[in-house]
Amino acid sequence: MRIARVATRAFRIPLKEKLVSATLSLTHRELLLVTVETEDGATGTGWCTTPGVGALAARALIEAYLTPLLIGEDPRHTERLWSRMWTHCHYAGPGGITTLALAPIDTALWDLRARQAGEPLYRLLGGSRNAVPAYASAINSHLDQEALLAQVEGHMREGYQAFKLKVGRPDPTEDVARCCAVRELIGPTRGLLLDANQKWTPAEAVQRCRELAEFCPAFIEEPSLSDDPAGHAHIRAQAGVPVAVGEQLCNRFEFWNYVRAGAADILQPCPWKVGGITEWLKIAALGACANLPISPHGAVELTAHLAAAIPNSLAVENIFGLGLHEVGATTVPLAVRDGMIALPETPGHGVVFDGPALREHEVR
Repeated sequence: MRIARVATRAFRIPLKEKLVSATLSLTHRELLLVTVETEDGATGTGWCTTPGVGALAARALIEAYLTPLLIGEDPRHTERLWSRMWTHCHYAGPGGITTLALAPIDTALWDLRARQAGEPLYRLLGGSRNAVPAYASAINSHLDQEALLAQVEGHMREGYQAFKLKVGRPDPTEDVARCCAVRELIGPTRGLLLDANQKWTPAEAVQRCRELAEFCPAFIEEPSLSDDPAGHAHIRAQAGVPVAVGEQLCNRFEFWNYVRAGAADILQPCPWKVGGITEWLKIAALGACANLPISPHGAVELTAHLAAAIPNSLAVENIFGLGLHEVGATTVPLAVRDGMIALPETPGHGVVFDGPALREHEVR
């Protein structure tokens, strides 16, 4: 079995509504699709998404530098191919655009392997369970308190048991009031998760987290700049709230810097940011060695498979407004029932993209 062709397509898709966090305002989603085809016609599909920037650069990297490394190779050798591509691009950067480019290729190779084996991806990767919990995540800093509570109430009706709230408003009393209102709405047993999107300095994060600790958040995500493990270690030691990191970290070495610094309680690797499934599994194993749970960031259509494959996973993140079906990339919505995702038994990852609907958003 040899790789004969690697095809790429890029799309810039407008969101149905603008989404706002403490540091970002999102109006579009970029989608990069990669199809790997073998000489005998077998195919695998991979993808990555970005918040409006980066997909075209990753596509250029794939077409100019990575595809020549793949043609004629055996697609089942995922470890060798990943290492070869990452080493080839390392001088240009060990993360960022490099890993965004690797991610859809690596996902396509694993999809091809699972389809050839006739197995769903989660079972090929280990099959620790066949269903995973999901929490309701929303980019909701732009909502006033009334609209925020209506959003959370809607998610409660759908059966979710944990809810992520964006914090980091300029007026700290607004964060306190919003967290108080959401905690009163969801009650003492459901999960409240907080995300500051790297808004604060370590000192500010300690002060703000202490003000929010009375609402018993399960974690504070990215309270400070992700480039600063020492700062997060300080926050973890002083804030009184568990610290979750990983959305912006790009490889196992960056995660290891956090683990050895004692700077994280929960690891959140994103398969797009770390270069795909091959590297994601190494980070999950790193978490297991440090007795830390994995709560993967975003990409729920894929991370449901990854979380189900390993024993040390928590709930996966379902970001409302950014799912593949919600942006019109697929015809079938993600099946979430009472806050649980049952993994499909179809071979591969099971995601089928809607070519006709995507065509009007294609960037050539």
